[in-house]
Amino acid sequence: MSLKINTLIKNNKKRIAFCVFFVCVICLYFFIDPSKSTYFLKCPLKLTTGYECAGCGVQRALHELLHFRFLEAFKYNALFVISIPILLVVFIIHLSKNETLNQILKRFFGSKIFIFLVLIIVFVFSLLKNTDFYKDFILNL
Repeated sequence: MSLKINTLIKNNKKRIAFCVFFVCVICLYFFIDPSKSTYFLKCPLKLTTGYECAGCGVQRALHELLHFRFLEAFKYNALFVISIPILLVVFIIHLSKNETLNQILKRFFGSKIFIFLVLIIVFVFSLLKNTDFYKDFILNL
């Protein structure tokens, strides 16, 4: 029994380390509110220019999501909140071991079109996030 466990640990060191790291990060964001703590990183773009990037608010949104406050999370970063269900579906498809779907996903995510689409979405969201229209819309939710 001990030999099987040792072999399992030895063969999966990277996965185990990733899972431990992931759980630690989730615990950190669950117990500490980034909007009230000075320990978390601040956006260098926002600090220097005053403009928010597409990633601004992700830390606060993650904290809110972990406490099941979905609307507050959406107010902090809508793109992040919208992307989570999409990533979960992709992850479930990947785990399903369906070769046809996995090949389609691999081709799509490796394509130049996908990279271009992601860059366009992030750029447009960054621009939109800094408009008064977006800020008024988010405040009125």
